[in-house]
Amino acid sequence: MKPQNGISLSVLRRTILTFAFVLLHFSLSFAQEKKDIQIHFENDRIAVEKGSTFTNFLVIENKSSEEVAIQSIIPKELYPGLLFYPKNDFTLGAGQSKNLPVKLIANLDFMKLRSSEIQFQVSYTTPTVTRTESASFFVDKGENKNIAIYTETFENFINPALPESSILLIVENQGYSKRTVKIDLQSIPDGLEMMPRQPTVSLEGLEKQTVEIKIAVRKQNMLYPEFNINAIATDLADNKIVGSNTLYLVILSHNRQIARGTEAVGGNNFAEISYNENSSGFNYLQLRGNTAFRVTDNLKSRFNMGADYYLDGRYNLYDTWLEVQRKNTVLRVGNVNSNDYDYPVFGRGGKISTQFGKNNQIEILALENNYNLYGTYFRQTEGSTMAGAKYSFGNAKSFNGKVSYLFDHDPRFNVETQVTNATTSLLINDKHTIRAEMGLSHEKGLLNRDENEGALMGANYEGKVGKWDIQSINSFATKSYAGIKRGSFISNQRIGRQFSDSQRAFIQYQNSQIDPEFLSFQSTPIQPGNTANLRYYFNSTEALGSGYQFSLKKWNFLLAPKVERQKTANFYTSHELFSYRLETNISGTFGAHGLNLLAEYSYSKADNSDDWFNSLKTTLSYRYKSFSLNGTAQWNATNVFDLTSYYDTDRNFANYNVYASYNFQLMNNNLTGSFSAGTSYSELYKNLNSNVSGNLEYKISPSLSTTGYFNFSGYKSMADYAGSGSYYQFRVGIKKYFTTATTLGNHKVTFQLFEDKNFNGLLEAGEPVLANEIVKLDNYVAMTDKNGKVVFQNVPEGIYTLKVNESAGARLMMDPAIMVNNNINRKVGLVKNIRVSGKLSEIKQAYDDVETDVTGIVVYAKSEDGKIYTAVVNQKNEFEFFLKDGKYDLYIENDKYSYIQPIQTIQVTKDGYSGTVVFEYKKKDTTIKVKKF
Repeated sequence: MKPQNGISLSVLRRTILTFAFVLLHFSLSFAQEKKDIQIHFENDRIAVEKGSTFTNFLVIENKSSEEVAIQSIIPKELYPGLLFYPKNDFTLGAGQSKNLPVKLIANLDFMKLRSSEIQFQVSYTTPTVTRTESASFFVDKGENKNIAIYTETFENFINPALPESSILLIVENQGYSKRTVKIDLQSIPDGLEMMPRQPTVSLEGLEKQTVEIKIAVRKQNMLYPEFNINAIATDLADNKIVGSNTLYLVILSHNRQIARGTEAVGGNNFAEISYNENSSGFNYLQLRGNTAFRVTDNLKSRFNMGADYYLDGRYNLYDTWLEVQRKNTVLRVGNVNSNDYDYPVFGRGGKISTQFGKNNQIEILALENNYNLYGTYFRQTEGSTMAGAKYSFGNAKSFNGKVSYLFDHDPRFNVETQVTNATTSLLINDKHTIRAEMGLSHEKGLLNRDENEGALMGANYEGKVGKWDIQSINSFATKSYAGIKRGSFISNQRIGRQFSDSQRAFIQYQNSQIDPEFLSFQSTPIQPGNTANLRYYFNSTEALGSGYQFSLKKWNFLLAPKVERQKTANFYTSHELFSYRLETNISGTFGAHGLNLLAEYSYSKADNSDDWFNSLKTTLSYRYKSFSLNGTAQWNATNVFDLTSYYDTDRNFANYNVYASYNFQLMNNNLTGSFSAGTSYSELYKNLNSNVSGNLEYKISPSLSTTGYFNFSGYKSMADYAGSGSYYQFRVGIKKYFTTATTLGNHKVTFQLFEDKNFNGLLEAGEPVLANEIVKLDNYVAMTDKNGKVVFQNVPEGIYTLKVNESAGARLMMDPAIMVNNNINRKVGLVKNIRVSGKLSEIKQAYDDVETDVTGIVVYAKSEDGKIYTAVVNQKNEFEFFLKDGKYDLYIENDKYSYIQPIQTIQVTKDGYSGTVVFEYKKKDTTIKVKKF
């Protein structure tokens, strides 16, 4: 038998055997040679720090039966910091070995090496061969690989009246390798235009550069003109974030707040009246709003209101409450809600809480479980009455806990309930958090006299061990426990490991069950075998899964397989779904664009059937700035609740959903709003739904707005004997914001600055006011107007330090300590300082055409009493001081250049200083040799 190409199988077998024999021979020969002469370093890796010396031993072993001559040991390259290595030849007898020291110092040039591998070439001869082999080891450099981003001073402020303002951003490479980074700048809140918004900087090891960022104000809050600039550095080599900082920026104004007051944002401190109309015909007027105010210096208050007046004369009052606070005690009456009772607590009544000690608090409440505070639109029924108390202790970080008790008398269901709950949390070494929970409850039926007792136990752990993350959540509540977790069993175990900044994996086990037991309906007597007055349902999920997450440039990926079993049951039906699942998630961000794809494939069987089926649920989301588009598609059942459908007994169906939204700010942010629209089709439930809605607000003035809202939805059923319908609603209103610059209890501080020519502290005829002067009250910055006035609003009581911008030539002649315990209006005299200007001038050699950059170099001026002033060289190589009269030493501490006269002494008089201080400098270690012909 021959193959189609005509070569016999026997010839083919012999050829393969021959090649295998030759390959085996060479492999054995190579292995023997490697075994005879072994060359390696004693340590594969050595950790080093800058300035330290270290030694590694080059090990040469002769395991042959012949003598070996070591001819040379040569480093692969001339490594900086190489102090010693063996250079003489020598001989190794059979069975001998030598440990040869290689010593280096981790100087700056060594730390800047691009490669971490140190490699040597070893040449040797034996009676049969001459060979050169290499041996290497790696150094782990103790370096900071971050990129530092900061400004020369913590306080950065710009004058919006100037045509162009800028700040100098310093970008510093704290590592030893060359880096090219991209700096992303973001204004918080929005309102700054920055150019360039995304500068790119190339840095040598340990190099710092100054980047000028030009800033314009797009929208200014005059009362609280503070911005944060988030600066994030991304290494372009691997697209990883290597540094970040938040820079503080103040837009200078003549009138600003010290403490942020209640502003016209986020639905705070406003009143709105609107007209609502809907397709049902129940049209009404709505009044809602809230405010915060101070009754006395020691008594603060907040008030919230929501009320509807229907055009047929009925009304409803809800979400209305008054809160009063005095020192550490808060009293609230009206609509009340509270948490941490392991029981739903909301209604109308009162709540009081007081804090004592450092971290302890007691809360007592009494209320009726009714959302309406008062009204005639809804029939007033008797709700359940509640009374409760809670004691909280510990601090928010290391140790805390609470104990609560609640009593609920419900006349509608004729049941009385008592729930006691206690939790505590402990943080160990900032890495391990342990939380424990216990609960007891008692229920009693007032008519059937049946009773239930219940208990809850829980223990959670969350911690980090090295690169491992561990999370364990466990709780068990008996069937008759009356708290929120009634009849539940939860066990969720998760272990994750971080392989790198862009890779992690996890494994997770989940087992959760809900199997509650309730008292009988008290309206029907208990009868054996009759379940009509009982409630029963059961849900459970058990799953074992794992996942792997990783990032590639701008993309993030997740792969997560899982095995899952779900069950649901009640008196009438029960279902079970067993599934093998694979979840995938792919997301990416590209500037203002964002894309996210989530898909879950399942291979399942229902109710222990032998028939397996496939299902898929996928969601695709796209975002561009304030616009988002989302689409979801589902084929076949993906959870056990899909199996309860009435219409699709064969379980083959498809559901689709599309949703889009857009948020906008137009007309200089005076017009804001949002639009959203969506439609969904369900083959499972045989219906089609659609919805369009929008929300608008237009600012007529800083404190007055018009508002509008609309909503239209449609429904259509495609089942037998089905129908369709639609619904609309719209609202138009007017909203008034109450912006208080200074709240009651705080104070208004006004200064008027003038040049005190005769040093008497009084503003007299002929003495000019100082406009556009920078003034600081502690660290709060403002600027005087054309009349020399500046106002600080909402200043809490205390002692503040008044400072003026002395670098601009003004010197304060009064005690700078200002005690604020009432409103202040004070005239402040200043004496103008003398301007001293200077520049840096380079002395170049012939044929030297390389330009230098001295922008950002600091120049110091030291007075006779030892006080030091600073100035920064600008882009024109110039600097300036504003000094009072006296003798000063001007000097530069910068080793980048050589200065001809690094220290210069000047005398400043009251008549001024007319000269220009010039620092001449040369490039270091630069010599240009010119050959003459």
